[in-house]
Amino acid sequence: MNFPVGDIIAKAYLPVNFNTISSELEKINFNGYIIQSVKGSVIEEGVLFFRDGKINACIVECKTSKITLKANEAFNYFLNETKGQGFFQTVKLTRTQVDLVTAFDEKILIKSEVNLKELAKLIPDSFTDKFNIPVEKEDVLNKYGLGSLK
Repeated sequence: MNFPVGDIIAKAYLPVNFNTISSELEKINFNGYIIQSVKGSVIEEGVLFFRDGKINACIVECKTSKITLKANEAFNYFLNETKGQGFFQTVKLTRTQVDLVTAFDEKILIKSEVNLKELAKLIPDSFTDKFNIPVEKEDVLNKYGLGSLK
């Protein structure tokens, strides 16, 4: 994912208390994004944009499974990631930069306003590996022509 470069104002390891972080960003009318990377069975990355302290847009990507989620669907995955093992950075942008990002891809805009007072109810208690990719078991004996040894 490529987004504007801004000032990194915070970075830390996951899991975090996302409810507290979002409340602090709301108080300062934050413009920018939080980007986080989490390792489950695969590595997934999520980006959550804030505009004037309000949650504005979201995108989550898993390159291994070639899945990209946007807007409300991505937001649930992002909240799940806050409980995983990984790291995050908070990047400050101008309001204009946030508007430009969402203008280039309107599909990442979250459709309804997220009430930060209700956010705690949406955050899971623990991380769930939602991008679990089934592993195909290889039949080694057949591969080498030794299937009759089974």
